[in-house]
Amino acid sequence: MARSFTNLFFKAAKKLSKLQRTAMRMATPKPARKRATSARKAAAKAAPATSTPRQPVAPSLGSGRWEGSRQFSDGQGRQLSFARYTPVSAPPTGMPLVVMLHGCRQTALAFARGTRMNQWADAGGFMVLYPQQSMTRQVQRCWRWFQPDDAHGGAEADLIAALIQSEVARHGLDPERVYVAGLSAGAGMAALVALRHPSLIAAVAMHSGPVVGDAHSATAGISTMRRGSVKPLLPMLASVSDPAVFQLGMPALILQGQLDPAVAPRNAKQLFEQFRALNDLRPEDVPVERVLGLGTDKAYRRVDLLRGRKAVLRLCEITRLEHAWSGGDASEKYHAKGGPDASALVWRFFQGLRRTGAGRPKS
Repeated sequence: MARSFTNLFFKAAKKLSKLQRTAMRMATPKPARKRATSARKAAAKAAPATSTPRQPVAPSLGSGRWEGSRQFSDGQGRQLSFARYTPVSAPPTGMPLVVMLHGCRQTALAFARGTRMNQWADAGGFMVLYPQQSMTRQVQRCWRWFQPDDAHGGAEADLIAALIQSEVARHGLDPERVYVAGLSAGAGMAALVALRHPSLIAAVAMHSGPVVGDAHSATAGISTMRRGSVKPLLPMLASVSDPAVFQLGMPALILQGQLDPAVAPRNAKQLFEQFRALNDLRPEDVPVERVLGLGTDKAYRRVDLLRGRKAVLRLCEITRLEHAWSGGDASEKYHAKGGPDASALVWRFFQGLRRTGAGRPKS
């Protein structure tokens, strides 16, 4: 009985308290708030025309022409979505082409915004293509580098190569200056495109990418990312490549964050050794090493192997970077503000590299 009375007492007290709060809110005058709002609106109208405009939420895609959500179909009926960026500095005829391959859970648009590669296209006068993986092929939009056979990742690489060939012909681009770059899964696919179509691609850039040829399933792909490979490196490379690449060579830039929790830095070192052998750079050739940006959040170690005075193979180990595009727009996922500007490093490496006598990709 005592417990029942206590419960009734507290229920009545709560109800009374609620009624009191409601009464106080109704009694509180509100005109002052409305007057303040009206005053702010009046002040905004009276502000001079030279006041600072509100900045757009989305970053710029460059001053040139952005064409998103385009569709390409090859001769076998396979389709690929892509976006195209053309700078306004000059007509497309004779321009170089840079192909950018996004990572998992990314889109072409997000990758363009995050990397800011379009701004470098404005400065350098080159066209950019952003192929986009279909969610019907892979639910997280991962390029299937971890299944490099002809029915999966190899087919995707060939489809991207067919798109490149079509765009080069359509716009009269320079066939000797076609380059491919990618992040994470996009780096794995960039390697496949370059290795399967060496007569088409003049150089490749791989940011936070896996060692080539180790994985042949999604589960094995995760293992490769976390630990690199324990297999002999050159046979793995040969297993996914057109044999012509060993005669033609493939200049390569490798970028890797040293704090990356998703792709172990060991992958970058193994990629370096694979492309060292591929480009016929001898083990006894002494690399040129530099540490740049020391003491800042842009610090990185650069290792170059040269042919003559030109870097054919470059490794950039970025000290404070995790799993993200270095020096990008951090408002986009998988892009970091810290670290050197990876887009600048990619374009500067590509400049001056040519595929002399570039031919057609294999069908």
